[in-house]
Amino acid sequence: MAIAIERPRVVARRAKRYRMRRGLAHALTYLGLGAALVFFLGPFFWIVTTSLKGNEDFFAFPPVWIPPDPSLAHYVALFTRSSGARYFTNSLVISSLSMLAALVVSLPTAYAIARWRFGGGLLSVFLLVLRMLPAIALIIPIYIMYKMLGLTNSYLGLVAVYTVVYIPFAVWLLVGFLRDFPVEIEEAAMIDGCSRLRALVQVVVPIIAPGLAVVALFAFIATWNEFLFAVVLTGIETKTMMVLVTSFTSGGTDMFYGEASASVVLGVLPAFAVAFMLQRYLVKGLALGGTKG
Repeated sequence: MAIAIERPRVVARRAKRYRMRRGLAHALTYLGLGAALVFFLGPFFWIVTTSLKGNEDFFAFPPVWIPPDPSLAHYVALFTRSSGARYFTNSLVISSLSMLAALVVSLPTAYAIARWRFGGGLLSVFLLVLRMLPAIALIIPIYIMYKMLGLTNSYLGLVAVYTVVYIPFAVWLLVGFLRDFPVEIEEAAMIDGCSRLRALVQVVVPIIAPGLAVVALFAFIATWNEFLFAVVLTGIETKTMMVLVTSFTSGGTDMFYGEASASVVLGVLPAFAVAFMLQRYLVKGLALGGTKG
């Protein structure tokens, strides 16, 4: 009888210890996530508040964490005095065109590799080698070639080089999605009268849309944040937002602290907006891309 009474007590103590350990683990997990958020988002929060401060608050002590009278004057100055509108438009146009060009070129390339083993293993190795090449190793020959062809200081030149640089990564991503796509669905569509091209556009593309969203997002962000090609191959009419951001750090920023902060905020927002618009496909695409085989 005593043993029967003792067992529920032991079970209850074990359950209590388990709940305590689980609660402690959850608390430590949330504490770690909170610390990570403060570490990564703290500087961005400071930049955002700095872009809204007055000039007298930049070096105030104690620091002004949240401006009492936030103002968009620095954003107005960025677009009027620093030609921010032109830089922002250049980045938006070049990144969007490069993203579309990467999708248009990489999709049929990945389809040929996935379905017909086009190029065998040699093409896959070649794409991997292209992806491994650092941009600094390409910038001098590309600049000389562009100078001879008259492609410097043009949208076409930047879009072309960004597309070529990003295609290997885009093809590698899409090949994985297309190899996991059931061939029987395509064959059923072609039996019903679709051509292979029509089956690709109307059947395959809607189903692998999450994978295309991942490729589009990475292409846009990589192009938007790229600096080396943008600073070497552009002129005053085609310089991008990243060039403007770094121009504020090339000298003293005491006079343009607010404009420098505003340029950083505007340099982050488009990539964030694209990620927000594609988030529904992004999570699904990353999950599918991580479950191969």
